[in-house]
Amino acid sequence: MENQSIEFRLAAHREILVAVLSALYRHKDVWAEVNRALEEVPIVQDHEEDPGVVPSEAFARQNAMTTEIASMLQDARDRTDLDPRPS
Repeated sequence: MENQSIEFRLAAHREILVAVLSALYRHKDVWAEVNRALEEVPIVQDHEEDPGVVPSEAFARQNAMTTEIASMLQDARDRTDLDPRPS
């Protein structure tokens, strides 16, 4: 599969996930459960581990995943806050 095709597919998946998360954000009890579930995903903060001069591939991957999860959750909150009416 072409890189551009993969990029478009990932963008579509992200959009679907943000839309679903936005709908869930409207229900605070469900949102709390979503956050609890995502807290189980190991999250590495920049200051929590010192990967050395060159971070390992696993650390870099985990850091990228953590950043993307946080970004998607923030996008869902922002989208809902812009239009708080239920769809």
